[in-house]
Amino acid sequence: MEDNRSVTTVTSAGRDASPVSLVMQSFPEFDHRGTIVKPFDVEGKRDSEFQDKLSKMVIELMLDFHAWSTSRPVHETETTADALEKEVNVIMEIEKEQEKTRQRLNEFVNRIKMALAALTGL
Repeated sequence: MEDNRSVTTVTSAGRDASPVSLVMQSFPEFDHRGTIVKPFDVEGKRDSEFQDKLSKMVIELMLDFHAWSTSRPVHETETTADALEKEVNVIMEIEKEQEKTRQRLNEFVNRIKMALAALTGL
């Protein structure tokens, strides 16, 4: 079934326009630069700037991590060396005390021997 009704539209002025007048009007030119190209270029530029900024941040992080990782063993070595030195000093003090105790015990045993010899020699 064919529809013979006339198609009408409302123009910006609010008047009815016939289909013939609509066809006769020229269409506005499509601004592909402003609508597609420019936003695409702007977005591409933003992506590029973001990539540059991200690259710089990653490089700085890598440098910081490298500095930390190379200085960490030096710090660990110094800390461990200090702790070991303290332990060695403690052990040396204990050995000195043990040596003093051994000497006193040896003197005590010698006195006991001398006392027994003096008692048995009477």
